[in-house]
Amino acid sequence: MSLFANLKTDGLEESQDRIGGFGAIESDIVTGVVKAFYAGKSTGGAHSITAVVTLEGGKEYRETVYITNKKGENFFLNKNDTSKKVPLPGFTIADDFCLATTGLPLADQVFEEKVLNIYDYDARKELPKGVQVAMEVVGKTISLGVLKELHNKNEKKGDEYVATAETVERNAIDKVFHTESKKTIVELKNGAEEAQFWDKWLETNKGKTRDRREIKDGQAGNSSKTPPKAGEASAAPAKKSLFGK
Repeated sequence: MSLFANLKTDGLEESQDRIGGFGAIESDIVTGVVKAFYAGKSTGGAHSITAVVTLEGGKEYRETVYITNKKGENFFLNKNDTSKKVPLPGFTIADDFCLATTGLPLADQVFEEKVLNIYDYDARKELPKGVQVAMEVVGKTISLGVLKELHNKNEKKGDEYVATAETVERNAIDKVFHTESKKTIVELKNGAEEAQFWDKWLETNKGKTRDRREIKDGQAGNSSKTPPKAGEASAAPAKKSLFGK
């Protein structure tokens, strides 16, 4: 049974191709080979997926996305129509990641425990740790639309994190592409004859930095928030692949 067999897309609104508004790389579509794709859980109970991709040229790209809230739900309710369940952005990224590499969704991935070097925030270094890895995803080629973003640096005060006026640069996966066809999962599902969103994404985002800061230059920092922290499985019946395999 898959680790995330309960996180299906049934009943969720369909994702769409939309142009959204550590030495971070410039905004671009990057291609690489998946080195790791493993599950984790925050102290608050939200489930996550961490992807590590070795990019062309040898640079390593790593990102953790949250695929559920603390209740274990992979969706939120549309504020304009609460009868509609909208998939969490992190869940869509992880699900598309699986579909683009294996043809099967996250819910159908089989996870196995492997020992990987995971960064330990208390020790401030990487330490060997047993984590649940989706092995079918590992070793596959993936293309990612990665944004360079500006964020406020957080400082811990008491039990919460407070945003400061200091700026940090981060990267975030905005879109997942099937490398061979250059198509998005939406385009693949809709049977598009040619990839179109790849070029649209580049035209809109390549080389541009997105400002996600709550506190802009010259403002004092007093915004408090508690950001999520970034570290569970067996055989399943054959499923139909997106690519018909």
